[in-house]
Amino acid sequence: MENHPAPAVEQLVPKKRTWLKPVIRLGIFGVVALIAFFFANPFTASSTEVGSCLKGDIDNADSVKNAECGTPDANFKVVGKQNGKSEIALRISGGLECDEYANVDAYLFQGKKAATDGVLLCLEDLKNPGQRPPVVGDCLPGDADEAKKLATVDCGSAGYKVLAVEKKPAVAFEDTTCAQVPSTDAKLSWQRAGGALPQERVLCLDKIEQ
Repeated sequence: MENHPAPAVEQLVPKKRTWLKPVIRLGIFGVVALIAFFFANPFTASSTEVGSCLKGDIDNADSVKNAECGTPDANFKVVGKQNGKSEIALRISGGLECDEYANVDAYLFQGKKAATDGVLLCLEDLKNPGQRPPVVGDCLPGDADEAKKLATVDCGSAGYKVLAVEKKPAVAFEDTTCAQVPSTDAKLSWQRAGGALPQERVLCLDKIEQ
């Protein structure tokens, strides 16, 4: 009987996937970078709520980030928010959409220029607040020239009391301001000097009889 040599068996050694480690490392790096970017730049207008605060320069949207209210970093406070806005319409109106909120000094828009699904934030400037009009219940001096300065005084010695504060119509054939305030004895106009948002109001005044 002939003895045949046993067939050589090639030992199969698993091949190391040398390409896998760089891919895994790259993936981990990407996830870490994404998380770091999110925490460093958490601001988006759509996720920002009324009452929250921001820091940065609103003329440079990329610099704007969320900030804790009451801290030195906080520059602005969100006092109003509107969805479904267009940047083109905002530029035409000058931010008139923010006019319905109190203490508005500026606005910030986030969205595509031609789209109508952007987000508008109406902001109060915490560091350099703009001029504020008198509010309902404030009193003004009795002298007409002094009253026009709109510097409020103690109501016990005042000549006029503010009954209402109304918007001045952009276009009107007749002045209908204060028409719904029958006790109005006089009207004064208030207009913010400068600022990012031009605003104009009409003060409906009641003459105080001393």
